[in-house]
Amino acid sequence: GDAGKISIKPSGGSEAGIKFDWLINQADNGVQFSTTHGNFLIASPSGNVTILDQVDDSYSDVDGWTTFVPLYISDEIDHDDSPLQQSSSRSLWVLRSCHGTFLTADSVSKCFSCTKLPSFWQANGSNLSLACTSDSPPRRHHYLQCWKLQTYEYVQSMRSRFLNFSLGNATLFEALGWIHSFPAYPFHAWSCEGTSGSSMVSSPSLRTLSFLMAEAAREEGLPDWVQLVALFHELGETVKKLDPNNTGKMADSIYDWTISTRSRVVGCAIPNCATFSEFRHLNTDVLDARYSTDTGVYEANCGLDNVLLLWSGPEYMYHLLRHNQTALPLEALAMVRYYLLGDWHEHHEHTSITNEYDEDMLPWVSDFDRLRRKTRLECLDCVDLSDEQCAYLWDSHYSRIAAKYDCDRLFAW
Repeated sequence: GDAGKISIKPSGGSEAGIKFDWLINQADNGVQFSTTHGNFLIASPSGNVTILDQVDDSYSDVDGWTTFVPLYISDEIDHDDSPLQQSSSRSLWVLRSCHGTFLTADSVSKCFSCTKLPSFWQANGSNLSLACTSDSPPRRHHYLQCWKLQTYEYVQSMRSRFLNFSLGNATLFEALGWIHSFPAYPFHAWSCEGTSGSSMVSSPSLRTLSFLMAEAAREEGLPDWVQLVALFHELGETVKKLDPNNTGKMADSIYDWTISTRSRVVGCAIPNCATFSEFRHLNTDVLDARYSTDTGVYEANCGLDNVLLLWSGPEYMYHLLRHNQTALPLEALAMVRYYLLGDWHEHHEHTSITNEYDEDMLPWVSDFDRLRRKTRLECLDCVDLSDEQCAYLWDSHYSRIAAKYDCDRLFAW
C-alpha cells in the first residue's frame, strides 16, 4: 500500500501530535494499518485496539478484525441543489470496524480504541497524513456557511441592523439565565449508556461554562474585571432569544452567527492561516480587487479598532458594552472583541493594519484566549451548575464586581 502517517492531535488544537509511520494496505472490504515490521492494528468487539504480530491462518477466528472501512464525510450543503467544490487535502473521514464501532485515538492516554460514537479523522493529501481530530461535521458545516455568507457587505448590513440596540432591555444577570438553554459545545456529539443502548444527553450549558471560566480567572488571581469579562463574554448568543423570528430561525436552519468561533478581518486579504481556509473559495470577497491587498479598504496601521471583523456573538457583545457605557477598562473590551482573532494574536498576521495600541492589548487578549481554551477542556465532563449554585456565585461575588464596573443595571440590547 501507500506509505502514510497516523497522528493523534491534542484536543487543545495544537498542531503538535503523536506521529507514527504506517503502511495503509488495501483490503477486500476496506483498509488495514500495519507497521513496516508487519504488525497490524486489530479491533476487538469490546472496543480494545491492539497490535497483531502477523495476519495469517492462525488468526482465522479474528478474520476481518484488522479491517477498517473509511467513510467520507461530505461538506455539501443540503440547501444547495448543486454540489460544492470539495477540498481533498483536508477531508474528514470515519474509520468503521467490522463490529460497527469507530476507530479513535486519545491524545491524553496515547491509546487507540473503538467507540460506538464516530470519531473523526482528517486526511491531508499533500503529506499523506491521517490525523484523529476533535473536529466534527457540524463544526465544518458551520465554518463552511461562515465563509460563504460573511462578506464585507454582509458584516456592514448586520452592523446596521443590530447596532441600534432596539431588541429590548435586560440586565446581564438576566441574560446569564437565558444562555442556560444553550450548549457549551454546540458541535459535539454527547451520549451515555442506558438500559436500552445509546441515548443522547445534554452538553454542559453555556451558563455553566461561563461561571466556571470566571471561577478559573478568580483562582488564578486575575483582576476582577477579567473575571467579569469571563462571565459575560458569551452573552451575544442571547440575540437568538431576543430576535427569535429572524436570528433564532436562521440559527436553527442555516447558520448561527452568535456562536463563538474563530474570527477574521473582512475588507482585506485573508491570511493563509485562517481557520478552515479550504473554504475560502466560497467567499465572493476573494474575487474583489478592493479586498485583495494586506490593507484592503483600510489605512495602513489604522489599528484593529477601525476594521470590521466577522459578525459574531462576541463582536455584538463588544459593541453592546461600549454602547451601554460601562466602566470596564479598555483591556476588557479588547479581550471580548479579539480573543477569537487568532490570525492576529496567535499567528501575528495583519501587521499592515495593527498599531502600537494593539500590541499593548495583545498579551491580555492572548491570555484570555488561553484561559478560555483551558476552561473548555476542563468542562468537557463537568456537571451542569444549578440555578441555586449560579445565584450563590453571583450574590456572593460577581454582583459586587458588576456594580463596581457599572454592569448591574438594565442594558439596551
